Amino acid sequence: SASALAGAEALAEALARHESRAARLSFAEEARVILDTNGCGALSTLGNQRAGVLAGFPCGSVAAYASDEDGLPIFALSALSQHARDARENGKATLTVTRAEFEDVSDGRVSMSGILTEVDAGEATARARARYLARHPGAFWVDFGDFAWYKMTEVVAIRIVGGFARAGSVTVEEYANARPDPVAAFSAPVCGHMNADHGDSLRDVVKHYVGVDVDSVEMRSIDALGMNCRVVKDGEKYACRLPFESAATGRKEVKDQIVLMTRNAAAAANAQ
Repeated sequence: SASALAGAEALAEALARHESRAARLSFAEEARVILDTNGCGALSTLGNQRAGVLAGFPCGSVAAYASDEDGLPIFALSALSQHARDARENGKATLTVTRAEFEDVSDGRVSMSGILTEVDAGEATARARARYLARHPGAFWVDFGDFAWYKMTEVVAIRIVGGFARAGSVTVEEYANARPDPVAAFSAPVCGHMNADHGDSLRDVVKHYVGVDVDSVEMRSIDALGMNCRVVKDGEKYACRLPFESAATGRKEVKDQIVLMTRNAAAAANAQ
């Protein structure tokens, strides 16, 4: 109906206004979060001269990785793998990683392009192994004799898509200066708890801080500056950023901020 359409348009406009001014991480910081909090992505290398019809073509597959201290991806590759054979001839590669909660093109993803090089034996190999096993503790096969450690170095381009109408490039310097987010690693347990036990409170928070009534709210991820949520109204889904009142530096501060926002929303509702 015309009234339903007008209501949907008004909601979309209100959310768009809110999203345009909501505090959020920089593209560089968001790219670092996506790479640091995941462990698998689509790795593409250039087919080597012995790759048959794939010679010279991008060869992509899902590959496990771990980020090092600088946010650069580390891989454990078998000598038999396409990627290892390609890298020995030409190290140019691109890794594409999606947000942990990725479902469609409205969700964030980042692509990093650089040179895939084998890690020197010794201390560097030990560090790479430790970082990788911290992310993939069951990867016993990394110690098999045909596996070697690789790292993306000489990064030349980083491209991030944060969702609809949110895309940009991150310079190598900007990425190098982006520090690991102090709370993003807690997203899964915090969001799981809030979604399971506090759905009504989340709707009140959206009403208070965004000014719209919605049918449901799903908290999807958190970072130091706020919560990334998805709201549903009349079957339609919308992204909704809920900034914290002040930045969180740890899990306790995340709880404190959520409690504060919940209480503010409840007080506003009771005052009406």
